[in-house]
Amino acid sequence: RYTRKIESLTSSGREMEKSAALSKLPRRPYFVGREQELKIIMQSLQPNSRTFIIGIEGIGGVGKSALAIEVSYRCVENDLFGSVIWISAKESILTLHGIEPIIPEAKTLSDILITIGTNLGNPTIGNLSIKDQINRAYNLLARRSTLLVLDNFESLSKNEQREALEFLRNSPMTLKVIITSRERVSEGQIIRLQGLSFEESNALLDWESQQKHIQLTKDQSKQLITLTGGLPLALLWVQGQVAALGYSVTQVLDKLSLDADVPILQYCFNHSWNLLGQAEAKKLLFILALQPDAVSRTALKEIAGVESNDTFENAISELLQLSLIEQEPDRDYFSILPLTRRFVRSQFAGSRKFIKQAELKTAQYYVRLLAQKSSFKEWRGYDDLLLDRNNILGVAQWCYKSIQKWQAKTGALTKQARNIAEILVQIGMHFGSVLWQRAYWYDRMTLTHASLTAAKLLADWKSVSTFARNIAWIYFYQGDYLRALHWAEESLSATTKTEDKLLIAAAKRLLGTVELRLGNFERSEALLMDVLDTSGEFADDDYGIYSKGFAEYGLGDLEYERGNNKKAKQWYQKALDTWKDPARKDPIRHISLALNGLGFVALREKRYEDAKRLFMEGIQSAEEFGRLDELARGQLGLASVYLETGEDLKTSLMMITDSIESFQRLGMQYEIQKSQALRDQILKAQPQILTAE
Repeated sequence: RYTRKIESLTSSGREMEKSAALSKLPRRPYFVGREQELKIIMQSLQPNSRTFIIGIEGIGGVGKSALAIEVSYRCVENDLFGSVIWISAKESILTLHGIEPIIPEAKTLSDILITIGTNLGNPTIGNLSIKDQINRAYNLLARRSTLLVLDNFESLSKNEQREALEFLRNSPMTLKVIITSRERVSEGQIIRLQGLSFEESNALLDWESQQKHIQLTKDQSKQLITLTGGLPLALLWVQGQVAALGYSVTQVLDKLSLDADVPILQYCFNHSWNLLGQAEAKKLLFILALQPDAVSRTALKEIAGVESNDTFENAISELLQLSLIEQEPDRDYFSILPLTRRFVRSQFAGSRKFIKQAELKTAQYYVRLLAQKSSFKEWRGYDDLLLDRNNILGVAQWCYKSIQKWQAKTGALTKQARNIAEILVQIGMHFGSVLWQRAYWYDRMTLTHASLTAAKLLADWKSVSTFARNIAWIYFYQGDYLRALHWAEESLSATTKTEDKLLIAAAKRLLGTVELRLGNFERSEALLMDVLDTSGEFADDDYGIYSKGFAEYGLGDLEYERGNNKKAKQWYQKALDTWKDPARKDPIRHISLALNGLGFVALREKRYEDAKRLFMEGIQSAEEFGRLDELARGQLGLASVYLETGEDLKTSLMMITDSIESFQRLGMQYEIQKSQALRDQILKAQPQILTAE
């Protein structure tokens, strides 16, 4: 029975790891040809091959990145590497006016090392010196087989290229590297790409024709392949121009014949733009270009202000026919390619009035969306809300920059700037809690700092206190107690300008919890007992019950640290009972904390069956609510039970490994160290587990 259970858990874990790995890669395009190149590369990536750097070379648009993407997906699908890391150094794209800059993912060796660290569970690697970053990266890479893809390597300076190659030369044998570049790579095996063959180009055109419901004659296809030299990027984009209703294929080919190199794509973009017959279609493109991710049909229609459904659908249809937008296959969202976005943004100058209106209406739309879906009662729908995470964060960034711009210009908070500041505060309030519950702590930290700035400008001291408290909690959970103390005190200080007793209690509860971790038990107890008294005045208020439960939970932690198991158990049980109070609309959200607290008390008292039951219930609650930190704590506790009883060391190792990954994602340093120590104990108790894996 246990064997089947372990096999099921292992299989499920592998599939989740694959999905997670694939989600970090660029979107997989339709791929055709390159069979010989694929065969050579896949052979060189095998563990028994002595090749460790593969350079994919060729001119722009020839398909270097597409080939690297295909190889990366195949490696993940075939479990060839423990990790696949993609880093792009691209810093410019071709636009209507020539070369236009974009922000690269990496410009230096340090950027590369930080990305490696982030992907391999050490997001704070950037805090180290460059020498220590290199050593830490080597240590991380040595722990698991890794494929590193450096895309657009030629965009790095010569000095950075030399430093990157020097780093790669001395890397552990567990690492293999693919480099794409327009220039010759001085290291490793070279794969030189030419244009697709005639047959391969035809296959690509046939597939694209089926998607766009158009038909090219054999002569048109032959002329197109000849003019583009079989460059995949040019083939696909010209096909998009042909997709316009009533547009002549011959005319597109005549334009393309002026220049077969990639820059001619700019002329094709401009021509498509001019083909747009409806003003609404351009409005939709503007809105899509303003946002970093795909946008829902509802958002597009509302922000654009298109009242007629027929007009809106016709505009969408026109954009789809021209391949200027894409519809997400599994949801009613629309997106544009980065190159399309760049082109559209170059057209903003002629429509500044609409752009300004669209920026504000986009912010207002997402604030309304958050107000509807971000309350604690709606937590089961948080995952749907997170589909718009990057767009919401993009709006917050726009708000922050707008406020800074207005202040620099006028030195005062104008009516318009005040309106935008209020929007930013609302985003910080509503979306911050979503990011916290769904473990996007670094995003929450950035958002909260921006929102705090806006709240201070508005003299909104309730929000100032809340944002300072939010920042402190992140530092607390990540083990930076001194910074947490600073922000906790700032939060409490801000509450002195309010008369909100529960808000004051929340700041004191935070401060008491931080003092506990700093070893100041008496002050911690005084603060938490004060919070408990205040919360009792709001017995019928959900936030009052919430506050009471956390005060009781904090007192449980205090007694646990003091070694008083009996009192710790009593406080944890009180917290559990409080959070299950019928007056609360939803008793599930926080009970995992109390269950885990009771579990650790039972574990310390060697009541293993009770501990096992409590941790399992805590894990179930945390999974349902989406609390990654409490899920990891429950896994840590259950793994400890299995180790101490010797019941199931293999499952124990699997659980502690999962918890370490979760703690590393969240940056919870104390828990990381504790979990790694437990993992070492498990391996020491039965070292054959490691060899069996």
